[in-house]
Amino acid sequence: MENKKVAVFLANGFEEIEAVTPIDLLQRAGITVDTVSITKENLVESARKMKILADKIIDEINFSEYDMLILPGGPGVGNYFNSKTLLDNVLKFSKDSENKKIAAICAAPTVLASLGILEGKNAVCFPACENELVKGKALLGKDRAVTDGNVITSRSAGTALDFAFEIISELLGEKEAKRIAEEIVYR
Repeated sequence: MENKKVAVFLANGFEEIEAVTPIDLLQRAGITVDTVSITKENLVESARKMKILADKIIDEINFSEYDMLILPGGPGVGNYFNSKTLLDNVLKFSKDSENKKIAAICAAPTVLASLGILEGKNAVCFPACENELVKGKALLGKDRAVTDGNVITSRSAGTALDFAFEIISELLGEKEAKRIAEEIVYR
């Protein structure tokens, strides 16, 4: 099996659990994870003032080397809308459903909805953001994490583990997701 590679995008104000939990579990599964700052600096500040040193800056990366783009949520989601590079590439990934995948959690699925990516797709998000998904013509559900086509969405910090396992299942198969779940004594 070829090594999978993902980019986790960090905006100032990102939700810590929604970024770090998937990073940890994906790495345990052998997936290469690059943390990518959407600012001009590697140092990114989370919603609760935790500072994370991102591996790369968005302007330095080659999007084509990634199998999946991951958008954590949190109060900093609004910053994603200010990154034309990110938005353009998320849209590009959405159109290559054979080879590329996108995952977004909490408020971040609103970015996908605004780009028309969720139209006609089953999706979930943080409850306070559901109207934005409805405006984007998503088929709103209540599951903890949902995959529809090449898009994975999840609800909140409380579903970060489910989100990570859904990503692992999509990239490496359900057997690997179950192995990691057992390794961390999940449920």
